[in-house]
Amino acid sequence: YFQLSTEADHKNAKEVSSKAQKLSSDLKKAIAPLEIFIVRSPDSFFKEFIEDERVRESKFLFESLRKRVDFLLTTKEEVALTGLSVDGIHAWGKLYRDIAGNMEIDVEGEKMGLAQASSLLRGPIRDKRKKAWIAVNKSWDSYKESTSAILNAINGWRIESNKMRSTKKPLHYLDQSCHESRITNKTLNALMDSTYEKRAVGQKALEVMAKIMKVEKLGPWDLLSPFPLSEVTEKKISFPEAIDIIKRSFSKFNPEMGDFAEMMAKKRWIDSLPTPKRNPGAYCSRFSKLREPRVFMTYTGSMGNVLTLAHELGHAYHNWVMRDLPLGETSYPMTLAETASIFAETLVRDSILNECVNDQDKMKILWQNALSGATLLINIPARFEFEKNLVEERMKRNLTPDQLKAMMTSAWKKWHGETLSEYDSMFWSSKLHFSISGLSFYNYPYLFGYLFSLGLYSQKSKKDFSSVYNNILRDTGKMTAEDLILKYLNENIEKSDFWTSGINIVEESVNDLENLIGKV
Repeated sequence: YFQLSTEADHKNAKEVSSKAQKLSSDLKKAIAPLEIFIVRSPDSFFKEFIEDERVRESKFLFESLRKRVDFLLTTKEEVALTGLSVDGIHAWGKLYRDIAGNMEIDVEGEKMGLAQASSLLRGPIRDKRKKAWIAVNKSWDSYKESTSAILNAINGWRIESNKMRSTKKPLHYLDQSCHESRITNKTLNALMDSTYEKRAVGQKALEVMAKIMKVEKLGPWDLLSPFPLSEVTEKKISFPEAIDIIKRSFSKFNPEMGDFAEMMAKKRWIDSLPTPKRNPGAYCSRFSKLREPRVFMTYTGSMGNVLTLAHELGHAYHNWVMRDLPLGETSYPMTLAETASIFAETLVRDSILNECVNDQDKMKILWQNALSGATLLINIPARFEFEKNLVEERMKRNLTPDQLKAMMTSAWKKWHGETLSEYDSMFWSSKLHFSISGLSFYNYPYLFGYLFSLGLYSQKSKKDFSSVYNNILRDTGKMTAEDLILKYLNENIEKSDFWTSGINIVEESVNDLENLIGKV
């Protein structure tokens, strides 16, 4: 997978990836009959089984599966669905990755891959960002029939699968997503409702950024922009410097965490050099047998890159502190995964902010805080809004590229309001997350992790909290999000108060940034 991320047309890697996907499917088909037998077994047998020392590490997973017993198909149906998915839903996801990895984009006469073109959106010169954004969208527009077919097929497959599972009672697409995220529907509703009620915070972040940039409104090409007031003299941050910044920031909270970041770099467990056929984005993966994490990203020297690296190292640290646990206790949902990464990112932001010696340096970091606030409180919910509407409309018919554009524009307008000069109508095509075949709603967990991490961050000065934090990470594979937060923070996340308190922290940061306007 790493090889294909760095070189999308690598033939041997493609072949190995295809074989691995087939083997994974075969393994799932082989295990399915046993899982179904256990999950459907009588209470007395099930209780005795999960308390056995040989399977106790999988107790939480089996209990979670048992809660969904009404949605299980017959053994033959489950095996057939798993087998068909390789050349069905997952083939569509693979097609999207192939398109993205092999795309050639013309930016002002220079041909480059998608990852390199996308990195220009983080550049300091606004006109260049706009040209890069137009070039990227133009390229995706030329693939709009293919990407609309991918979205229709992936969501059509999920809809039909849910129908098959709805013989005893209806299986709603958000029920399935909440189960995978290990949260209740009440929690998701509280999260999204409180964020919508406070959407003015994210909108204000965009308005303050526009004032600093001295434009009436930001464009979609500005949503990853670095701090603008030093665009000519801005010094690139070398990779070793980035690691040093992250190590220093992590170490203030926990020296063990700082040493870990340095170790990741020394062992070359971070793949960050730009390559021609590189996929965009960043991620952290792990080797289950070696119990070692790996990070992939494209590093070009911006402050945004430093924070992305900190984000992915947060994921890696999460895996690292669980390395001695049984494998059955190390599978955690995306909601809790994003908590670890955003907590790490926040450590770096605040550390740099506290080291600032003048207002301009403070504004640079507060700008990054505002950027994150706008992304997570506005853009992420807009993605959720679009995907909900996509699924509901796909139940009725196949959707055309023009219909998808209209739906995306509507979602952006609802959440961004009038803060942008225009909306990104092609975002449904250009954003990989909508075409991930293995997981739907790859969006709201980022918002969950953002606000949960702020809740944790507010506790970081408490005695021995670094140890408590490690214990929280270690428990993410064997508890629901509600139980985990109740245990460690004594908070009820099914109520809006918990989420609103996190948004208030973001609001304070945006106000701090606004108060510095005119001082620089």
